[in-house]
Amino acid sequence: MPDNKNISEDMMADIITLVDEDNKEHAFEIMDHFEYKDNAYVALVPYFENPEDALKEDPTVVFFRVGPEDEEGLETFDVVEDDEEYYAISGIFEKRYEKMMEEIENGNFE
Repeated sequence: MPDNKNISEDMMADIITLVDEDNKEHAFEIMDHFEYKDNAYVALVPYFENPEDALKEDPTVVFFRVGPEDEEGLETFDVVEDDEEYYAISGIFEKRYEKMMEEIENGNFE
């Protein structure tokens, strides 16, 4: 297992755990967060402890609208059900992701 002491905090993945309707926990990595039409959104991908497990799965990006805090002060995430809203935010994410990949390739990403 690699020594994470040598990895900057900026390079560490932001992992969150979401609980579904069946009270089952799912770990996700936050790929991006952005705003669109006065709403905040997050783009998440399933997180795997073992990177080899991730290679066995189809790559999936899941989008959520950030909702109001719950009674415990935790952020809530609402499923984006409207097709027009979904296509708009997925397009925003795609452009942001492409720009981020270009910056990484050029060594300009912090």
